[in-house]
Amino acid sequence: MFKNYLKISFRNLWKYKGYSVINLAGLATGMACFILILLWVQDELSYDKFHENTNRLFRVVRLDRDDPSQGVYWSNGFLEYWGKRGH
Repeated sequence: MFKNYLKISFRNLWKYKGYSVINLAGLATGMACFILILLWVQDELSYDKFHENTNRLFRVVRLDRDDPSQGVYWSNGFLEYWGKRGH
């Protein structure tokens, strides 16, 4: 039965070459985009995972009063001093 399915699919691929090329190009493009997005997400999730105390890392965010949805990430020397004092 599977052999018949393969035979019919190859016949259709050769019979409708234009549609086959378009479909295969779309499939290849979609799979390439999926792999690139997967690699990007994996890289973003692995950020700062090489530190010993990963669970003690924090990010400082300052919110704008006009548009609180837009955060600005920043750090300065005072934060280092404040963290060393144990606050």
